[in-house]
Amino acid sequence: MTIKFGRDMKKLCVAMLCLFGSAIGHSADEVKAAWISDDNGCKAYSWLPQPLETIEWAGNCKDGYLDGNGTLNWFHDGIHKYAYTGRFEQGKLQGKGVMEQFNNINHGSRTEVDFVDSVPHGQGVQTWPDGRRYEGEFQEGYKTGKGAKVWPNNARYEGIFKLGNPIGEGFQPVKINIPERISYPDELVRYGNSGTFLAHMQVSEKASVRAIEVLRSNHPAFEKAAIRALRSAKVTPALVYGAPVSERAFEQVSFILSDRSLRRVLPFTYPAKASSQLPPEFQYDKPPVDKVVAPLVYPLDLLRQRVKGSAKVAVVIDPQGLPSQVQLLESSAPAFGEALKASVASSSFFPARKNKQPSWSAFTISREFSEYESRETVIDESGRRVLNKLKDSQPKIFTVAQLDAAPKRFYTPSPVYPPELADQGVTGTVLVEFYIDREGTVQFPHTLKADNEELAWLALTAVSRWQFYPPTIKGEPVDAVVTVPVAFNLKN
Repeated sequence: MTIKFGRDMKKLCVAMLCLFGSAIGHSADEVKAAWISDDNGCKAYSWLPQPLETIEWAGNCKDGYLDGNGTLNWFHDGIHKYAYTGRFEQGKLQGKGVMEQFNNINHGSRTEVDFVDSVPHGQGVQTWPDGRRYEGEFQEGYKTGKGAKVWPNNARYEGIFKLGNPIGEGFQPVKINIPERISYPDELVRYGNSGTFLAHMQVSEKASVRAIEVLRSNHPAFEKAAIRALRSAKVTPALVYGAPVSERAFEQVSFILSDRSLRRVLPFTYPAKASSQLPPEFQYDKPPVDKVVAPLVYPLDLLRQRVKGSAKVAVVIDPQGLPSQVQLLESSAPAFGEALKASVASSSFFPARKNKQPSWSAFTISREFSEYESRETVIDESGRRVLNKLKDSQPKIFTVAQLDAAPKRFYTPSPVYPPELADQGVTGTVLVEFYIDREGTVQFPHTLKADNEELAWLALTAVSRWQFYPPTIKGEPVDAVVTVPVAFNLKN
């Protein structure tokens, strides 16, 4: 996407400077439009806009729009997601075309279908690398209507589909049975917060869960509790006339305390009205709401010294709900400031609304660092046990070589790679050390070596969300210490 720095942009930066003490901002019109420009200014139509979209096009450009036969590559946050091949007219794919997907669940799938204004609509065929195949109707971008799907084990469903899923007789969706009631996180009880966790995942025909993507979690403690429960859940794969098949599934968990007076108190809220010092583009009717809140990593060296502190940042949220700019305003220690910047940059929001439409917003976020007195950095019981072990001269924490086997990953989301760093060619590797407690949860990630400090904190923020199957010695769960490199490069 090409962003032009013109007169309106300068006025916006001046306003942000008055409010926050630094120049941050973007033109509000650029994300509202459904048109995306490549580096040469040639436009393509986006029927389903996604965060941080960019495109690459090597074909003809007529009157500022894609024109003729060619392949259009789409990138989200610098990651290659789609490739559309066919004939483009005035920036839109029309007629027979091919869509290839490269995301975590449909990676490698290929769809040959009719397109109307770049939207799959008509008869088509979608195939996956593992042998799955769908042939039938597409409506407004989704497998909807009459169709047939075949799986690698020759299971076959023929009937009605809706939004990509079979809905007729003979198909049984994935079942996820959590053996015990998910406990409300002890570390949040004193604050009485309510929360929601929502994720989708792929469940194989052998009932293994993979490619988990969290869609909603308004506190990291809620995500941790829900993922831990999923890891121990009894999963039944989807069935087609009794035969197990690989399909995606959704899981939602609500966290509400029994005390009615404490219900529906959100962990974090934002200003009901924008500052009057901000320009019209930032004057919203409804404030943003947390979508996925990334953890706030307590710097381990400061935690072990019991150093408390705080930090404050200014953030600009775009109409897609993503942090466009995060600027440090103040911090009691440099590490606290870097940790908060990485947490906010790694989070996502339901955007502010203005006239019932997504809107830009800008405000400040302050967070406290305290192992007992802050809901953002309060340590759970297992983490406190590991922290106490670290006080020993020879803590009973085992290396990977001492374990029965290398820890098996269950949920390991990738770190955010800010486009501005990628655009500047900032790359590097971060060597991260962390502890896996005997429940499989990552505790206290910290940097051993890093090429770039900003990348280091983004890596720590992501790693703090990771969960594994519990490490064992002779079959008994133990605490372990692990070191992994996290690489940021322009190819992936």
